[in-house]
Amino acid sequence: MRSFWPPPSPAAAQRVRDFTDGDLARTLEHTGLASSQIAEIVEHWRDVQSSTKWSSLLAAGYTMVSLDRGNIDAPVPIWSDLHDEGAEGRLFYFYLFALCLDETVSYLRQRGTPEHVIDSTMNILVQHSATYQRKWGNLGVDGGWWTLIVLRGELLQIGSLEFHLVSLGVGTLSPEWYDEAVARNLGPGFRRGDASLGVHIPQDADFSPAALDRTLDEARAVLGRLWPVEHRRLATCRSWIMDDRLATLLRPDSNLVRFQQRFELVPGWVEDDDDVLEFVFRLPGTARGELPRRTSLERAVLGVLERGEHWHTRSGWFDFDGAS
Repeated sequence: MRSFWPPPSPAAAQRVRDFTDGDLARTLEHTGLASSQIAEIVEHWRDVQSSTKWSSLLAAGYTMVSLDRGNIDAPVPIWSDLHDEGAEGRLFYFYLFALCLDETVSYLRQRGTPEHVIDSTMNILVQHSATYQRKWGNLGVDGGWWTLIVLRGELLQIGSLEFHLVSLGVGTLSPEWYDEAVARNLGPGFRRGDASLGVHIPQDADFSPAALDRTLDEARAVLGRLWPVEHRRLATCRSWIMDDRLATLLRPDSNLVRFQQRFELVPGWVEDDDDVLEFVFRLPGTARGELPRRTSLERAVLGVLERGEHWHTRSGWFDFDGAS
């Protein structure tokens, strides 16, 4: 982390020093966290402030978020959670989120983001803390690096899905894509550098076709105003959920299968068993033979691996501004 993030600015260091227990509690109330969770986070704040290591790291993170806000092509650091770094590590992203939240909300409001969308987006912290609790049994932020693109103002939660503004073939989270010649022949919207929308699936999202139709209708209305483009806009998804074998492993009316069928799949894939095991089970360190088989999806995931095959992470797209 230290090698990737810039040196903390004097203003960032001052913000960390001046941020009080009251500031922390007041800010976190806007994320939807429970009062007991906020109390635990506040309890450790003075230790973080007095630690040169953690206060400096927070100031560096705050500096990077401030510098990169509005630059969707800025690299996104992807690293493991800090659950083995004590209370300061597992609570780190709560503190960074609180330090940056007011500026992020102001940035979104200035661009006309509806208040209910801002509220839903800030509640992403609750989702990630629930996943952390499920995995590790205590309070923390799962996939804390993901909160950085929220704080940079380039990801919004609308309805059942998260939408991330990304330049095709450029940003860290850009999907695997067509080669340059094919993309150019496909025309505007497919070219390297064209603005697109990454679609991301929160844990326990309502995945029913009706809920997704409502989500996409609202997203078209909201994002058409916030992030207008002059070319055909694609919505893309890079996930194991794009593995085309799902249709042969699950019922045809499965919500996952019906979601995948909205997309045109891009040729090629990468093998990524760890990603599907993480998303489906959330049981780190559990031997495969001990993983549950309660649902058809759990059985399908393990069945593929037991046959000596691997899960494929693939990319797909659909015309966001047209029919999906």
